Amino acid sequence: MQTRYQPSRALFHPRYWLTWAGIALAFVLTGLSQPTRQRLASLLGRGAMYLLPRRVRIAKVNLSLCFPDLTPEAQTQLLQANLRSTAEGLIETGTTWLHPEKLKDLTVRFVGLEHLDRTETDPGILIIGMHFATLDLAGALLSQKRPFNVMYKTNKNPVLEWLMQHGRGHHFKQALDQHNIRGVIRNLKAGNRLWYAPDQDYGRQNTVFAPFFGLTAATTTAANRIARLTGAKVVFMSHYRHADGSYSVVIKAPDAPFPTQSDLEDTSLINRHIERAIIDAPEQYWWVHRRFKTTEQGRSTLYDA
Repeated sequence: MQTRYQPSRALFHPRYWLTWAGIALAFVLTGLSQPTRQRLASLLGRGAMYLLPRRVRIAKVNLSLCFPDLTPEAQTQLLQANLRSTAEGLIETGTTWLHPEKLKDLTVRFVGLEHLDRTETDPGILIIGMHFATLDLAGALLSQKRPFNVMYKTNKNPVLEWLMQHGRGHHFKQALDQHNIRGVIRNLKAGNRLWYAPDQDYGRQNTVFAPFFGLTAATTTAANRIARLTGAKVVFMSHYRHADGSYSVVIKAPDAPFPTQSDLEDTSLINRHIERAIIDAPEQYWWVHRRFKTTEQGRSTLYDA
């Protein structure tokens, strides 16, 4: 699929030159061979302790909350594996956006593709995703088998916003802002497949507090509301990187009726599916996000230094 996004002259203002320099460096590094990219990811993962201490602290807090039964040594090992996986995920994302031709060289196994099949009279399909390190790469690989559109959060930096639109334009016909609810509804009612990940803390608005790893996490009700409004079929998508350099993409149906008339019941089901996917590869989840930053009482202090 050819990208349709061209940068405007305003994006070349001097204030963005550093961003462009970073993109140029990423273009070079993500164009390297897969074994070299993996070695680079390992190096960056080790350096994250010094380069990104705030994100490291966030991941450490999340892992201690979600895996309290692990020994301190095991939690440290999981944290280090997570930092390596996160670094590798960033490189994979860069490769997906900047060198899409390299995806044809990857080995990938698909499980449950039949859940994405539909007839012309069937409703659209809402693909509930989750923030694993392989997110963009897996989405691009799946789109080669079953085309779909995506929802995403816009970036405040217009150059990075252009890069995301440009990169995803190689693989998806549409990338919709997550606040464009009318566009989302039209997309699904037209019979399209649409991906959305509700597993981040977006604050108190349109949120309920649902169980997640034995805690309560602010969980958006957007997925269940969209499913109710459109009548879309709902499936879950998870994805993993394996030690031999291959990947897998797994599509599953909900393990209970969805949506219901209860936001708490629906978000609990979503979180339950995400938990199960994380347990299969806990080091590959996006633990650097402040998943528990919002509480029922207000802002959490868990991540304060």
